Amino acid sequence: MDAINIKKCTKCGGTRFNTWDRCMDCRNARGRVRQERMKANGGKHTAAEWKALLAASPVCAECKRPWDAIPKRPDPRYKHVWTKGHKIPIYHGGTDDISNIQAECYECNFEKNAGPLKRNP
Repeated sequence: MDAINIKKCTKCGGTRFNTWDRCMDCRNARGRVRQERMKANGGKHTAAEWKALLAASPVCAECKRPWDAIPKRPDPRYKHVWTKGHKIPIYHGGTDDISNIQAECYECNFEKNAGPLKRNP
């Protein structure tokens, strides 16, 4: 009898993968770590504060392109090209307060990582 080959995550041993072939157990664990980090860092904002900030932001805070110049997101589940970006990343101790949030296009936000902060000369 042939053995059934079940794919396992090399990090956690999980067997649940999404359509992008990413381990869902690892993804959920990263989400829990981020939520705990946000809670520890403090700060929060309301939907009304975010809507007001977005209304006052006609362009991406990073690349300065107007929203209508940014290509639609490849995943049809997302209707908008803008995202919430943190000026000081959560990973580097930034809060989730509205004063640390900026409207960014998905391309700029997705290019960011938790690496070294960019410094202005």
